[in-house]
Amino acid sequence: MKNTQWWLRAVGGFYLLLALTSLWVLFANPQMFGAMFPFAADALSIRAFSDAWLIFVLEMAGLGAMMLYAAQHPARNGLLVLTVAVLELLRGAGGDLWWILRGWPVANYLPFMVVHIGIALTGLWILRQEKAAKPDDNTDLNV
Repeated sequence: MKNTQWWLRAVGGFYLLLALTSLWVLFANPQMFGAMFPFAADALSIRAFSDAWLIFVLEMAGLGAMMLYAAQHPARNGLLVLTVAVLELLRGAGGDLWWILRGWPVANYLPFMVVHIGIALTGLWILRQEKAAKPDDNTDLNV
């Protein structure tokens, strides 16, 4: 369970770091978003994007905090690892792909897609590896 524990700590800490830096951009430098827009970067567009981005930032902060808390008992929190892995694939890599297809800069979002897929695959790999080490354990929480 040490791998799960370290994955929860690393990804949880990364999520909190991203949330904090995003909050700084949202409140101290919201014009930074305008530089990335494939459309007009007027004040109303930036405000609308910032408002929507805040919801994502709050989710990231909540998940990051929960992962750090769950790392105390990794054997009971495989479902959280699976949930984050699925979110990374759907909301993360899938969202970045959607934005790229809609005209957002490939150079900005392709690296994030790689990070999202990496987080998801390492989480799934760790779950599979640790389940194989305990084949008699069929609890739902250990996936």
